[in-house]
Amino acid sequence: MNARRLASTTSTVKWKVKRAKPYGGRRQALTQDELDRLFAVLKGNRHGHRNYMVALVTFLHGLRVSELIDLRWDDIDWRKGTIAIRRLKGSIDGTHYLERDEAIGLKRLQREQEPRRPHIFTSERGEAFTRFAINKMIATAGGKAKITWPVHPHCLRHTTGTMQANGGMDAWRLSKLMGHASIANTTKYVRMSPEPLKDAWRGKR
Repeated sequence: MNARRLASTTSTVKWKVKRAKPYGGRRQALTQDELDRLFAVLKGNRHGHRNYMVALVTFLHGLRVSELIDLRWDDIDWRKGTIAIRRLKGSIDGTHYLERDEAIGLKRLQREQEPRRPHIFTSERGEAFTRFAINKMIATAGGKAKITWPVHPHCLRHTTGTMQANGGMDAWRLSKLMGHASIANTTKYVRMSPEPLKDAWRGKR
């Protein structure tokens, strides 16, 4: 087969490229036990309170890393007990209520922050955290917590969605919590949970 004929033949071939699954298709949501162990390790670090609050705030509000490191003190309304969440990747911004332990922890963090900075989470040098630093923090803690698969910060967001769906939160409320622009993005959590079907026939038969 000459070069011209070979070129003509190969130009008509349609190659099927199989997309790799995110994170190699590995499990991404933590169990309650794994989450508790991760939190415990973070609390035991040199900057334990700050590191624990990084994970707690990420988990409670289903944040992406970039959304976490963008949080500022003026996003918090202490009187109303709320925090403004600025979403990325086409997601919807929102205002969330602070949990009681979260609010107490954030007030302590604000008192202890030195030097004072507009960002909530800062490094020892007073600079806003980078994605790399947060990734390393969570991955290292996951290893020390003896979690048998690679843990990354986005696991906390997936854990939020999974636990709320398993707890029976409906898709509409969950979409608001996660900041999903389309409820179709929320159904991946809901469809994995049997909770929406619990007692579906009670009083109907």
